Amino acid sequence: LGRSIGPLIKLYRTTGMEQALELALVLKDKAINEFFQEDGKYDSDLFGTHTHSTTSVMCSLAQLADLLPDSATMDRVRAFYDHGLWKIRDALGWVIEMSGDQANPDRGESNCTGDIVETAMILGRWGYTEYYEDAERILRCHLLPSQLRDISFIKEPDNPDNVDAKRDVAHRLLGSFGFPAPWGHEHLGAQRKGFHMDSVGSVVGSLCEVYRAMIRSDRAGHWVTLLFDHETQAVAVESPYTHPCLRVKAKQPGPLFVRIPSWVDLAKVKLHGTTQEPCHTNGYFFLPSPPRGQWISFDFPLDRRELVLQHQTRDVRTRLRGDEVVAMDNFGAGLTFFNRIDQ
Repeated sequence: LGRSIGPLIKLYRTTGMEQALELALVLKDKAINEFFQEDGKYDSDLFGTHTHSTTSVMCSLAQLADLLPDSATMDRVRAFYDHGLWKIRDALGWVIEMSGDQANPDRGESNCTGDIVETAMILGRWGYTEYYEDAERILRCHLLPSQLRDISFIKEPDNPDNVDAKRDVAHRLLGSFGFPAPWGHEHLGAQRKGFHMDSVGSVVGSLCEVYRAMIRSDRAGHWVTLLFDHETQAVAVESPYTHPCLRVKAKQPGPLFVRIPSWVDLAKVKLHGTTQEPCHTNGYFFLPSPPRGQWISFDFPLDRRELVLQHQTRDVRTRLRGDEVVAMDNFGAGLTFFNRIDQ
């Protein structure tokens, strides 16, 4: 039932319905008192094995804490994010669908990943900049790649009676999310793949929150939190993943904060387009008065590194370029998101 806290908060933000906030607070107290403890532990006997129930309550509590604001509740969210959540997720944000002993160890659920990203964006806004980095890596390395965009492998079923559920299946699934493995749409040894429409609303809702927050402006200035191509009325960004380097243009007056990933050697960042010497604070380059209407370049290499995703039944080698995957073990599965790591 705690999964309804987040929707109640969105309802209250939009309509001002007091009863929605009142019910959210009642449910919050139960979630905090009985489940999301100070130690941040995850126990499937307590939480249940359906992981989306857990991640959606975590995200809901973050939304409530952000609205009030309520630092005690946010501390519980952060404790769980940093500890218990790692029992069901990996470093790229894949989350096992069911945490029971008999569950398919490769079957994830996109809803859960969306919850993590949405929570990370809230924690990042609260000043914990490292969560923005987690969100960007999850988006680039798992959530966005897991969207169904190539439907050429889907065969239309026989449908002599024109049953609606069997009509135009491939095109109606285009753009959906579902139950991916870390490396692709196929799970090892499984006979079926999962793309579910109930995942679409949850994931897209989380992506909308990301879209709103990747560049934000407030009383402190303009903040570039994620390094995607994006533009608002105040700031334009060219991503280092799609352009030769990261470029930012301030379109309105105000201080500028540009997040620089932790894996970047600050001494190697080359700045062009401004004579100001930026200050590095809490994971951001800070320019107090950037030139308006002029591109500022932050040139740094996208370091290549390798990490190992430790799953229940196997280790998954992954090669990264910055915060995107360039190759990953797939164990011979088809419909993969990335090149095989030995290619």
